[in-house]
Amino acid sequence: MLKRLLQLINPVTLVLLCVGSGAAQIEPYAQNPSYWQYNGRPILLFGGSDRDNIFQWADDGTKLTDHLDLLRSCGGNYIRCTLSSREYTLEGYRWDLLPYPFAKIDGKYDLRQWNEEYWNRLRTFLCETKTRGIIVQMELWDRWNESGDSRKARFGWYDSPWNPNNNSTYDWANSPLLKPGMTDFYNAFHYAAVTNDPVLLPLQQRFVEKVVDEVIDNGNDHVLFQVDNESGIGNETLEPDPYWARFVRHYAKSKGVSDIFVCSSRRFHGPTPYKTTTFQDWDNPEVRVPLLNAAFNFSDISQNNGTSGQTQYDNILWYRSRVLSHGARPINNVKCYHFNWPIGSSFGKDRTSPTDTEAGAKFWRAVFAGSAGIRFHRHTPTRPAGLREGFGLTPEGQRHLRSMREFLDAVHIFRMNPRNDLLSQRVTNEAYCLAEPGLQYAVFFTGDGDSCVEIELIDSRHLFELRWLDLATSYWVKRATISSHRDYILRAPGSGHWVAVLIGTCLIE
Repeated sequence: MLKRLLQLINPVTLVLLCVGSGAAQIEPYAQNPSYWQYNGRPILLFGGSDRDNIFQWADDGTKLTDHLDLLRSCGGNYIRCTLSSREYTLEGYRWDLLPYPFAKIDGKYDLRQWNEEYWNRLRTFLCETKTRGIIVQMELWDRWNESGDSRKARFGWYDSPWNPNNNSTYDWANSPLLKPGMTDFYNAFHYAAVTNDPVLLPLQQRFVEKVVDEVIDNGNDHVLFQVDNESGIGNETLEPDPYWARFVRHYAKSKGVSDIFVCSSRRFHGPTPYKTTTFQDWDNPEVRVPLLNAAFNFSDISQNNGTSGQTQYDNILWYRSRVLSHGARPINNVKCYHFNWPIGSSFGKDRTSPTDTEAGAKFWRAVFAGSAGIRFHRHTPTRPAGLREGFGLTPEGQRHLRSMREFLDAVHIFRMNPRNDLLSQRVTNEAYCLAEPGLQYAVFFTGDGDSCVEIELIDSRHLFELRWLDLATSYWVKRATISSHRDYILRAPGSGHWVAVLIGTCLIE
């Protein structure tokens, strides 16, 4: 009887039943929804990669698989993927070298026909990441792909298939939104969902449905969705971002999936309204970095990593407290920048480059502030005359990833919370504490101050094993047994980055 029943089930239906069952799906951790779980086990997402649209490497020999294998060898499990066609060259960005989603016929794109080369690359990428247990945060729209001048090369909009000059599907006069010439960074093209544009919106919907099909129909349960990159459009409703979040989740449910997870990434706006922590765009977090908008079911606050030092950490705690007041959910940082970007300043003119030590500290501070995910932003040496974007998977990035894996193997981070209140004799930005009081503690030392703090150990009648992790080498050094009957002075064994881990062992008689 069972054999006959299985013969009657459509293979696609079977795939959907498996994906919708929740057995493997990336989702908030049931016992602590501030973190993720995958395959039923809690997981902290951390990684690094050397480009945004990394799926485009799928047709370049072993370049993609080598990069993924390197990430896994460092212990990482988290990667970013925009669906763009931007290439990095010695001359700068170009948009005319990589395949687009649509078929090109007689020199023009037909937006009703797919380009299988593009989709095959995406399928390969999703398969290779799933095989390695790497979680993908996929961005549906990348504003850089549709911004710039429709008449001048070296702009994304110039080469985009959505530019009426480049497709045979519609002309400028067919859409009330599109105008030839220079666009704002947020092209009017992206307001189609707000205005219900009769030409653009159905084609945009078709593209987004195709993306979701490629994820769900091929059994890819390791994908998180982000509506776009650095969105700054929309009024107090945030539209059109919530529109696409609702659209994706509704479409997934129509395919038999219980739910998928979608966020929005808000971009800084000036002038700065939020005076207390100088974190602009967060004056009203329920609006600008959405907490109450039911369209979104996790957060990404990557733009905060343009700040540094204690401010970066304090901002995460500030936002996290507001998340928790509405119910816990994961907070990701899919971009950990190397550069500093002063709030309210010009992205092009006012960014500065911190030391490598500070760039690495950003990664650890985010984790010690309770973030669910962190990824080093791309390392793009081909970008001329630019500041360093991130560590990516350079040797510096690899060392931090290996150290993070060592750290996570030593503690149960999903039972710990940020507890800097347990530290004393601390100066600004010197050290950061995670703790499950009485059972386990971890302290990250940035290298600032004298790298010496006092930690309050809750009297739990435990002895604690103290170990030190040298983040420069990813090796554990020095081991000691201490009592919980008194506060304890932690002094890092050397300069630079260190993590102290104290784990309760046997009970004191």
